[in-house]
Amino acid sequence: MTGSPGAAISKKILRNLKAPSGSNDTSLDIFEDRFQCRETGEDFGFVDSVPSLYGTLDADGVDVTGRVKSFYEENPFPNYEGLEEFGQLVQKGSQNPFSADLLGAIGYNKTILECGCGTGQLSHFLQLNNNYVLGIDMSLSSLKLAEEHRQRNQLQRSAFIQMNIFDLAIKDNSFDVAISHGVLHHTYDAKKAFGHIVQKLKPGGIIMVGLYNSYARIPTWIRSKLINLLGPKIDYVVRNRIVDERKAEIWIKDQYFNPHETWHSVDEVLGWFEEFGVAFRNCSPAILGTSGEGAENLFAKTEPGNSYQRAITQMSWIGSIAREGALFDVIGEKAGPA
Repeated sequence: MTGSPGAAISKKILRNLKAPSGSNDTSLDIFEDRFQCRETGEDFGFVDSVPSLYGTLDADGVDVTGRVKSFYEENPFPNYEGLEEFGQLVQKGSQNPFSADLLGAIGYNKTILECGCGTGQLSHFLQLNNNYVLGIDMSLSSLKLAEEHRQRNQLQRSAFIQMNIFDLAIKDNSFDVAISHGVLHHTYDAKKAFGHIVQKLKPGGIIMVGLYNSYARIPTWIRSKLINLLGPKIDYVVRNRIVDERKAEIWIKDQYFNPHETWHSVDEVLGWFEEFGVAFRNCSPAILGTSGEGAENLFAKTEPGNSYQRAITQMSWIGSIAREGALFDVIGEKAGPA
């Protein structure tokens, strides 16, 4: 049963789903090749064996969404290192400080929503500790690789569905944790996408959003002007982290030739938090001079510091995270009791 896409979606995940653009009072049943709305009888068929609840596009975002979707259909990100087995993925994830710290902060027995899961490595890793993970993405090429890995390794607690982040087929107030790491800056409206994700969290739930930083992304922009002349080895990650040739090629395209990206600051994200009822918890990398520098885990309650501390911190990232894409994460807690 774990082989088919429909069978992979557990009851814990299925009860959190609804029809695209449907009300929170609707529920879905799942079959081998489709979803069906229990209240209306409407069917939502799978696409190329990938479960799909891909809703309508906002008129304002059709151009950007179309270009980005086409890009990732051609370049499924981040791709796998060859024929990567689950044991290899777990070993690599456990040795990676970011993913290991994230799993430790999440803990056990949680429902996790990953918005923009790509080829699914993080979703697969986070289903450890008896967590149930739903990875959503708009790229069928990426999701097909995620689903193929799930089936080949008979994984039961991670599931993948094609969705539009601006029309999430997910009931409000349903997930314990929501993650969007390196995704929203490729949407036509990052703040609006963030607001949609927050709606899907339970009160007291944790959201982590990772974005390109306005300061630290500058070196990548400079490299983008030189890479055609100097070649892909100008990139630190290609030189030091990636072995598989196809994965290296996709990394270069994603970092330097993406059709759309925006840059963001910590203060901007704090503004989003205030607007959508999210309390600051932590920042990664930590804000200098705050308790975040000694926090016990990624989700620990710390203070955001003052504007001077945040500016100095982000300038310091030019010498650190800039070489690996300039992603920073801000973690918050949705208002309301846990």
